[in-house]
Amino acid sequence: MDIQKRVERKLMLHVASIVFLLYFFFAIDRVNIGFAALQMNDALGLSAEVFGWGSGLFTLAYLLFQAPNAELLRRLGASRGFAIIACAWGLVSTSTAFVPDQFWFLVNRFALGMAEAGFHAFMIYYISRIFPKRVRGYAVGVSFVAVPCSMIVASPLSGALLDVDWASLHGWQSLFILEGGPSVLMGLLCLKLIPDTPADAKFLNDEERAWLIGELSQVADQSEHTGALRNIREAAFNPMVWALGFVLFTMVLAINVMTIWMPLMIRQVSGAGNLAVGALNSLPWITFSIGCLIAGRSSDKVKDRATPLRISVAIATFGFFCSAALQESSTAFAFAAFLLACLGAGGAQGVFWALAMQLLEGRAAAAAFAMITVVGSGSGVFAHPLIGSLHDSTGSFGGLVWTLAAFYIAALATLHWISRARTPNNPDDASNGLQPDAAK
Repeated sequence: MDIQKRVERKLMLHVASIVFLLYFFFAIDRVNIGFAALQMNDALGLSAEVFGWGSGLFTLAYLLFQAPNAELLRRLGASRGFAIIACAWGLVSTSTAFVPDQFWFLVNRFALGMAEAGFHAFMIYYISRIFPKRVRGYAVGVSFVAVPCSMIVASPLSGALLDVDWASLHGWQSLFILEGGPSVLMGLLCLKLIPDTPADAKFLNDEERAWLIGELSQVADQSEHTGALRNIREAAFNPMVWALGFVLFTMVLAINVMTIWMPLMIRQVSGAGNLAVGALNSLPWITFSIGCLIAGRSSDKVKDRATPLRISVAIATFGFFCSAALQESSTAFAFAAFLLACLGAGGAQGVFWALAMQLLEGRAAAAAFAMITVVGSGSGVFAHPLIGSLHDSTGSFGGLVWTLAAFYIAALATLHWISRARTPNNPDDASNGLQPDAAK
């Protein structure tokens, strides 16, 4: 085996695996509130609207502190940065078990958003500094798989933990303590297991370490040679950025529904127990993962990003529409249609960023991607209070599924506009910060 393959294999084993576990527990501590709500809402007297505001405040803090936290983590270095942020969100998540009322519930959710902010951005930054360019995409992909994996594992686990009462604590309190603790442990392990730089990678021998340092030194960071404000301005006034941001807004809205509201939806329509709710909640994530893998692979095979994305969004639109229409007549068929929608939503997630990277090139691309992310993630600020209000006013989640169907119809129309608006690169526009590229 040549030195390149040896180094890449060791990086995947010693670094990507740790990042995967961090992202795994990161996702669990973010979404276990959805399961805890099955008991916690009654215990604390939380209405669906207040619960929604808690999720909205989490997202607001997550967006506000994203950039400053990421910069702080960069200055601290990987081992200390990952350790501090993992311990922080683990402790805040664990403390949710002891919130006494609505006010402290809202404070706790805002604090958790602060604690988790910056992790995703810093993870991408760290991968770009420790992995050779040819395997960075795969390394990021391995990390992202942690999210659906965490949902598949955490769904039945969380349902089972709700039935665990110990030391005068209720099931929902046990859930936060037992699922928040591993994040703190992972944070402490990062101090020993995560190398700050290639030179600190003790799992490599001297020859491998020298090769990796030389390989990474060939990659120039062009972002340091451009004006940040100019890049942000060019991204802000590019209509393609806002169009892609709206598509991501819709996709993140569906993910928010799956992570936060799905257990409550399943309980309401099925009346199932905690363990059954957990098992049923894993099914949408399984189909989501399948869709992500199928769309991503087909996109690579046919070398076309736009068509698989449009097909995936169309499938999601059809699934949400059928699920909403069938809720009153057949719960089983409505759930099956929702699974079809999750298959399409997962496919869209698997192709979206590949399309965005092809449509937007040039020195302002990084700023454009950041702005798309902020616009997309902003759905959580507005969506959760709206969902809670819809439930309180109607007594069901039917309006939520209709809302998802409407957003996906709008996203499909937006993708049609993007396909018509994109044009091949013009040599005369080579100086532009953002250059539209063909989607193939």
